Amino acid sequence: MKKVILIISVILNIGCVSHKQTNKLASEINCDRTFYFAYDERSDFEKFQYEGLPTYGDSKFPDFKQTFIKSIRELDKDTEMSLKYVDSNVLPSSSSTFSRVRIEDIRVVAGITSGVLEVDLLYQMEGEKIYLTGKNKMHVAFTKKGSLYKAIKNGHYLFISAICKQ
Repeated sequence: MKKVILIISVILNIGCVSHKQTNKLASEINCDRTFYFAYDERSDFEKFQYEGLPTYGDSKFPDFKQTFIKSIRELDKDTEMSLKYVDSNVLPSSSSTFSRVRIEDIRVVAGITSGVLEVDLLYQMEGEKIYLTGKNKMHVAFTKKGSLYKAIKNGHYLFISAICKQ
């Protein structure tokens, strides 16, 4: 019994690697911009698509907007920057970066003992569109809400790191 508990805890810790890696990399970003993110309501119509091996069980379907807002707030805590969720398209200052974000596709690619949740995100800024895929690696068990939040957070990290390198 102790071996089973040990194996399960090792697998669950390994399953958090991609999310922990996002947190670590986000803490290393050095950028003096303020980022404002708005949620595109068309995202609410996306569905989870499944590829690979069949998945078993069914977790509660997440509220996309609340999951999106949580991903911004948590990433804000992990960085030295200012990341905010806004309901409007109005920029408070010219040194800010505003982006309206739409979830375009959600895929769960399942294997035997692991899988990846991929979220295609469209970041629309003034005169520019950036397409990114946020990912979250999962092992054994996962919830839609938790994995979606982590994949969106990874997408925000990719967006911020791309903007700050320019």
